[in-house]
Amino acid sequence: MYRAYLSALADLFYPQHCVGCGRRASDLLCERCFAELPEIKHPFCQRCGAPTAFETFVCENCKNADYKFESARAPLKYEGVGKEIVHALKYRGYIRVVERLMVPLMLEMVQGKFDLVVPVPLHRSRLRRRGFNQAELMARGLSEKINSPISDKLVAVRRTRDQVELSGSERWVNVSGAFGARGPVAGKVLLVDDVFTTGATMSSCAGALIKAGAREVHALSFCRTC
Repeated sequence: MYRAYLSALADLFYPQHCVGCGRRASDLLCERCFAELPEIKHPFCQRCGAPTAFETFVCENCKNADYKFESARAPLKYEGVGKEIVHALKYRGYIRVVERLMVPLMLEMVQGKFDLVVPVPLHRSRLRRRGFNQAELMARGLSEKINSPISDKLVAVRRTRDQVELSGSERWVNVSGAFGARGPVAGKVLLVDDVFTTGATMSSCAGALIKAGAREVHALSFCRTC
């Protein structure tokens, strides 16, 4: 009885759990997890956004990569609290993290004006299974904040294997030709996804947008592997 009473009080004053550690919290992240956000700080590669020992336009990891985007940025590393936030959205459907955590952090990485905001699309079979496209939710939030229209012209034209289970080289093969544009695209595009790993998906999407007429494409994800 006493424990039930304490639990009820805790739910009243701390009505949710931290998405980082699972403990009761008054917000989506407790103070400790907020302090432990794995931020990507300067210096980093100006092309792919990976942390580097010193500022460089092209790092060792991407100097031989045939990226179709102009630049890639992410505010967090895909580890610790950053990874937990992605999983809360992607696998538990906790959509509140988009507006409260993801979009504000991603906005800090946006530079300049964009003509379109484009989410990385899911194939219709995967979209049916998950029920939502996490990249679209993030893109919509960003679109509102930077006052640029969101576009659904980018589509997944064929089903691909889950990138998680593939090696770096296999990821590039897996998404080659997997995306296309329905109709022309123009101007400067902000391409949005949840996680940047090898850049294969973002590059394939950027290539389709460039082919459809986009002047340049800049990739923005919430996290990236380092």
